[in-house]
Amino acid sequence: MPESSQTIAETVSAVADGHLDSRQWVEHCLERVRNNEALGSWSFIDEARALARADQMDRIRKDGSALGSLHGCPIGVKDIIEVKAMPHGCGSPLMGQVSDQNAVLVDALEAAGAVILGKTETTEFAFLNPARTKNPNSQEYSPGGSSAGSAAAVASGDVPVAIGSQTNGSVIRPASYCGVYAMKPSAGIIPRIGVFEQSPTLDQMGLFATSLEDLGLVTDALSIHDSRDPHSIAAPRPSCFQGVCSEPPMDPNFAILALPYSQLQSRACTEGLRELADSLEGQVEVLEAPSMFEELIRAHRVIHLTEAYRAFDRLGFIESPHLSNILTDMLEEGKNFAQDEYEEALDIRMSVESFFQSFFEDFDAILSPSASGEAPLFNEGHTGNPIFCTVWTLAGLPTLNLPIMRGEGGLPMGLQMVGRLRDDARLLRTARWFMTTIFDQGEA
Repeated sequence: MPESSQTIAETVSAVADGHLDSRQWVEHCLERVRNNEALGSWSFIDEARALARADQMDRIRKDGSALGSLHGCPIGVKDIIEVKAMPHGCGSPLMGQVSDQNAVLVDALEAAGAVILGKTETTEFAFLNPARTKNPNSQEYSPGGSSAGSAAAVASGDVPVAIGSQTNGSVIRPASYCGVYAMKPSAGIIPRIGVFEQSPTLDQMGLFATSLEDLGLVTDALSIHDSRDPHSIAAPRPSCFQGVCSEPPMDPNFAILALPYSQLQSRACTEGLRELADSLEGQVEVLEAPSMFEELIRAHRVIHLTEAYRAFDRLGFIESPHLSNILTDMLEEGKNFAQDEYEEALDIRMSVESFFQSFFEDFDAILSPSASGEAPLFNEGHTGNPIFCTVWTLAGLPTLNLPIMRGEGGLPMGLQMVGRLRDDARLLRTARWFMTTIFDQGEA
């Protein structure tokens, strides 16, 4: 069986060398899934399909054929992503039809040799109504959302990597609560065709893993152009795995912004961020956030809910009694935004992209909380506040969750690292330097 400390690349190398079969790797993960069933991380598992695929990968290896970067690697995908012959549930009784084709990103994973185990739980249509999933660190707490099952599946060791999505804070926040690494690459890096559309302007894909190396490796596998996705980047992609394995040419510089909503942070979160800044001495600068940040929060909401209303209206779901009250209220709010408000919000989004292009001429990364603090209790009935991700998502910037802090109750809290648009490899390189430096200093 793969060692828990092994990266995906190391395990794939063991498979390539014949020291481990893909079937053994997949069987190990399926056993973990069964043992962790009480967490509710998965909406659908197809053991027969996964084992047949693993056997196929083993035959390819024995034939001496080319092996992919994810050869034999078990993976879970959020249940808003279509996988052929699996139910497309989206966390709602309004869905559940069996897909007749893969999402583009699933094709990319399988082209790299991955084995899809099944679908991970999502909140209702990837909005705020909680999923049934529990936090693996303590089942009394929420794993966050909306990519609840993907975060929990990685945190509990079901799979080494799982795919999620983020329209506001749906990757970075659950990673923070569950204590795992996560990445939301730059908007346009991972194609979205075959993923349930909530907001075409803001929807972005992401992933959860147990190391920075794994994030880089899997992001590269997913990083393909799809001309059918209007936001897909028709240009060469950053080499993320190369980035995470590289040393920066000089020690990086960091910025911490005094955010207008920082009063929402827990005391432990604020103190943890201050201690990290102190450990970096002269390499971090604390700056006042631009006054426009509160305006950006509003712009994000206008774009998000206007586009969500239009998407649900096209599906004929607006009047459905199967929608939760919280989603119904959000869609009603989206219906009431005027067209000029929506267009102004889109203009604001374009202006913030330009602002950050200039900002990152002086800094390698921004350090920010991933969430306000520890996970909320499950019985509180919500998935936590995504506000610490909103601005970065609006701007489409690449972001990471680094699981290096603990709250007053002993639960995980993440540090969010934010990079320049389409400079994802540099962000991973900076994060590797940061983690190595902090751990060497005994600060994490």
